[in-house]
Amino acid sequence: MDIATNIVSGQKTYFLGQKNIQNSLMLGHLQQRLGYRVPLYDQMDQLPSEVGWEDRVLLLDCQGMRVSRCTQLLEFLSNQGVSKVALVNAEESGTLEQLIVWPVLVGIFYKGCSVAQICKGIHAMARGEYWFSRRVMQHYLQQHRRTPNKSREILGRLTRRERQILRLTATGAKNAEIAAALNVSAHTVKTHMYNLFKKLSVANRIQAINWAKEYLHDLEADMA
Repeated sequence: MDIATNIVSGQKTYFLGQKNIQNSLMLGHLQQRLGYRVPLYDQMDQLPSEVGWEDRVLLLDCQGMRVSRCTQLLEFLSNQGVSKVALVNAEESGTLEQLIVWPVLVGIFYKGCSVAQICKGIHAMARGEYWFSRRVMQHYLQQHRRTPNKSREILGRLTRRERQILRLTATGAKNAEIAAALNVSAHTVKTHMYNLFKKLSVANRIQAINWAKEYLHDLEADMA
């Protein structure tokens, strides 16, 4: 396999973490299995800004990190346009698993996970799948699953412009990008977002995105 060609044409994986022997060895094995280079960055500002992240996976080394720090990193990466982040070297304690509510987080690999499993997960996440354990998914569903009997009623209270903004927000677009797409001012978008939060009974943008993703089918059907 021509690794250089694969770097240009194939799905890419990036690694954000410390430059140490453990990570270097793991990346060496990953590269052999994946067939392309996996660059390692130890600073967020080193990540390539020109990359289209739609089919890329960013592995985030969370060893020794607190939930608050991981939250900051996920928020920063999401704002930078990164769409698929997977935690690597996570502890089995489960404290980081509460971060599953972040749309940008698509997988968790725990300490001791084999390189073969990580590669399998990378391929799955690149196809748009999630890579969480059954235990994590079961806990998440138990906490958040509910009968969506009010979705149509809520959608009916949204104006046409609010539905447009909600749909664009669900794609990860920022206020400035939404304003450009709809040919309105950023202030107008901000006002609509404030009204959306009240109508959806959510406290922030992340909750609004999760709401839109959960009822996206209804939203699209309503706007058809």
